[in-house]
Amino acid sequence: MGCTVLAPNSELAAALSDAVERLHVAAGHDIWSTARIRDFNGWLRDQHARRQLADGTLPRCLSDLEERELWRVVIRGSAGAADYLEPSGAARGAQRARRAIIEHGIPWAELDAQPGDESVALLEWNRRFELLCRERDCIAADQLLTTPPPPGEGLAFIESPIWRPVARDWLRRAGARMLLAAVVPATSQPLRLQAASPDEELAAAAEWARTRLHAGRDFRAWICIPDLALRRRDVVDAFDAALAAQRFSLRSGDSSVPYAIGGGTPLADFPPVRAALGLLSAAHGALTFEAFSTLLRSPEWHASPGDACAAAKLDVTLRTRGASEATLRQWLGLGGRLARENGSLAPVALQRLGQALEILEQERGAQPLSRWVAVWVRAFEAGPWAERGRWSSSEYQAAQRCRELLAELAAGDGMFGSRSAGSAIRLLQRAARDTPFQSQTGIPPIWVSGQVMDPWLTYDAVWIAGCGEDRWPPPIDPVPLIPVPLQRKHGLLAAGADTQLELAALLQSRWRLRAAIGVYSCADAGDGRAIPLSPLVPPGPLASTLRVQPQPHWHALAARAPTLDRLDDTRAPPFGPGERTHGVATLRAQSLCPFRGLATRLDAARLERPTPGFNRSERGTMVHDALDFIWSELRTSTGLAALTSENRAALIDAGVGRAIRRQCERRDPGERWRRREGPRLGCLLEKWLQTERMREPFEVERLEQDAEVARHGGLEFNIRIDRMDRLPADGGRVLIDYKTGAVKADWRGDRPDNPQLPLYALLHPEALVAVAYGKVDAGESGFVAEAGRDGIFKPRGKRSTLEGQPDFAALVGVWSRRIDALAGEFAAGHAAVSPTLHACGSCHLQSLCRIPSALAPDTDVE
Repeated sequence: MGCTVLAPNSELAAALSDAVERLHVAAGHDIWSTARIRDFNGWLRDQHARRQLADGTLPRCLSDLEERELWRVVIRGSAGAADYLEPSGAARGAQRARRAIIEHGIPWAELDAQPGDESVALLEWNRRFELLCRERDCIAADQLLTTPPPPGEGLAFIESPIWRPVARDWLRRAGARMLLAAVVPATSQPLRLQAASPDEELAAAAEWARTRLHAGRDFRAWICIPDLALRRRDVVDAFDAALAAQRFSLRSGDSSVPYAIGGGTPLADFPPVRAALGLLSAAHGALTFEAFSTLLRSPEWHASPGDACAAAKLDVTLRTRGASEATLRQWLGLGGRLARENGSLAPVALQRLGQALEILEQERGAQPLSRWVAVWVRAFEAGPWAERGRWSSSEYQAAQRCRELLAELAAGDGMFGSRSAGSAIRLLQRAARDTPFQSQTGIPPIWVSGQVMDPWLTYDAVWIAGCGEDRWPPPIDPVPLIPVPLQRKHGLLAAGADTQLELAALLQSRWRLRAAIGVYSCADAGDGRAIPLSPLVPPGPLASTLRVQPQPHWHALAARAPTLDRLDDTRAPPFGPGERTHGVATLRAQSLCPFRGLATRLDAARLERPTPGFNRSERGTMVHDALDFIWSELRTSTGLAALTSENRAALIDAGVGRAIRRQCERRDPGERWRRREGPRLGCLLEKWLQTERMREPFEVERLEQDAEVARHGGLEFNIRIDRMDRLPADGGRVLIDYKTGAVKADWRGDRPDNPQLPLYALLHPEALVAVAYGKVDAGESGFVAEAGRDGIFKPRGKRSTLEGQPDFAALVGVWSRRIDALAGEFAAGHAAVSPTLHACGSCHLQSLCRIPSALAPDTDVE
């Protein structure tokens, strides 16, 4: 070609480079010179860098990162900065406005002559920005348009309506010749599609591309989706469902696909960069359990699948033993201790996290960014980047782009100065979020663009989405901070309806010249409003054959799945000799739903999540421990009645302190929560002891001891009874189980919600006259009981119905048969999905049992 070809943006430059390479391949060339095709802005930066090598007095050109940060400094230092909800947004707006003024040749004097607060603010911000640039001996990239063209270099530029006026004038002054695009005359009328929803529109475009590719392997198409930036995830899902369903497989790897999406995604979203940023965030300040759990289980930290399993097991343990938040150093210490208690080595992820943290902690205080970058790179290579040998191509490219970004930061010591670790990390995080990145895989047959432009190259077909009457021509979109009349005067196309209409008509005429097949589509609004195609769209037939329903990606996988035989199996293997029950929980689950009983055999437990402070279960345990201590001291109701208020308070304080210490040996939520829990628990116990004072005289015969074994249906159940009292009046016994939540008589019926008290009664039936839940509650303390006579629990201690039995002994016999039946079903493997009326409301197994509409009010249950 003999010259440098310039394109108005990087997307067109990449497409043109790919087209040149394809021409060489089609011609059978094995070796060829790389075409000098560049985007204009990047080429200008390189030219300025070359001039700097020859003339050291020239100012340095700011990188994109440096320019964004300098605008943030300007906004934060301006008057009224505290009134901005989003200073970064104001900085982006000011940067965009300045660039528009320079690219369209708007004199600053004309802006100064315009009234309005926004014009005044922009002028002041720009004055401050230029002052900071002079102090740092640098210039912004937009000022390169004012530099003279390089002498003696052959230049050409592709003709496009998206060139800015000043750039076009610069190219003319440089003597660049204009390259016109090839023309493909249309062979048919454009097709038109009106979809019922935005998702259906995307699905239709993706299915159309798939069909065309199958019909001809050389097919190439350009698809324009104007709101791509807002719907990128939806676009990816739609095109993956049609063209790359294998991407939804857990083992898909880095497989190539026949389409690509322009614009890129934030660099921070790519796994190696996300893991690196996650390490830096975790190393400073408190870290929630959710954040540490995510870090621990991230695949970037694991050396093998076995190590990933070890990390997952540790995560399960931490859910019951960890606090809601702690420092990374504390999490690593707790994780290592728990691993040792379990007799296993700490997962490699813990070791790598520890090594990376040691590196990061070597530097403290304010440091130049170059120093922080050196420390970060060493930490990354010791931690999340240690397994870089198994990265995919896109992951490797993302990590390499991250290194380039770090190098930009390291070169900016003069710009950014010395910063604390937290400030430096926030700067890197902003840079990674604001840096778009797209891995280089060439230009595949289907190119999806978010830019409404002339693609310049020729294609077999083009598809233009978003052509509804509400968005085509595009609505006016003036640049903020610049008065609209001034924008219209100097030709900012998006500032006026007439210029938008002219541009839309021009683009449509060019699209007709770029492909033999054209499709224009629109979609009705998501709220049900019908949005017809714009009258500006060229006439043509409605493409009814392109209508497809949007399909979730798993439909494509299901279509290839083999047909499976259906087997309604409601019986599990009989309970084996090597299995163990889970005490009362086993019978409770079997009674609520036989499938839940089977789930206890499979250890299908809900994953816990550490909560701030003590959770409900831990608070219940502390109540049990404190009452066990108190009654081990008192022993009788007489002892309780004889206590003075001071002695009672001292006894409660001793029980509370003991209970909190014992709980914190299992899981310590932190000093703040320990201090808060003491008074709360003390008040609760004081109220409970007042309730116990109203009972008829009793003696505490036994308190919670080691587990006892109950045998029913050929199975053994380990249980612990909280307390057994003897009544001196008639020698009767009372079994009590403490409850700290909602309490009701849930032990009745053939399928009780909780057979706990009947199971306790069957273990100690001698002289038993009552069983009861002791409701230890701050709102209302009391007893919910099954009692064989009046007066046991004053003041409302009346005889209960005994489920229609003549006495308590007869009721115990009924309970025996009931418990034996439940245990027998469980032992035999009865596992039908047959929940009681309200069982599904407290169940977490719907994804396993697949009961249809489990929580729907019209569901038929027993």
